[in-house]
Amino acid sequence: MPKKDRAKMPAYKKDTSRERSRPYTASSGLEVILTGLPPLAPQRIDASIEYPSKPTYEVTTASGDIEIYEHDKESLTTDEDKEAWADYLEAYSDAETELTEKLLYAVLLDCVELQEFKSEFIRWKQNQKLMGISIAEGEEDNEESLEEADRENRFHFMQTEVFHDSDDIGEILTIVMSLTGVSVEDLAEARDSFPGEMESESSTGNGDTTGQSEDPSE
Repeated sequence: MPKKDRAKMPAYKKDTSRERSRPYTASSGLEVILTGLPPLAPQRIDASIEYPSKPTYEVTTASGDIEIYEHDKESLTTDEDKEAWADYLEAYSDAETELTEKLLYAVLLDCVELQEFKSEFIRWKQNQKLMGISIAEGEEDNEESLEEADRENRFHFMQTEVFHDSDDIGEILTIVMSLTGVSVEDLAEARDSFPGEMESESSTGNGDTTGQSEDPSE
């Protein structure tokens, strides 16, 4: 009996046109190499944040049924509606700030390569101590505690020594998200497409460790 030809899986072709890293000169004068985050990391970070639900209002139909609709900026008729909407916008802004902070933490720790990092990092820690500024120490003989302290110190080092101003922060976030292949608009679209799944993950607090992803007033 002749053997059947097995279906062959098409060979994987690497996208050589995709940019994998990019050099960047910070306002401090230090040169770094920026790389992207793991592709799913931004969505996991976004899913760890609890976004507020839009306030709602009720409409009684001709048949006596009650239908519930989400408010938008055109549907606010009472002072109570306007107050609820203002609270929603404030909570949404807080959630967006949390997203930016978590993305920044991940980017500064995992996506920035600095030449002579070790010597610069040691010098920074010595300067902090000379100025009486406390840094994380970690517990001796506790590898996990020492590693956590090292990551905390590295984050503050990157934030204060390497990138000196908000222009740096805004630019590196934009560049790293571009290298990752995910924009903040993509995060918003994913959140809107799978609200149940995203809300479920947010409520359980699962998720790894920029910018305004959507207009909450719409």
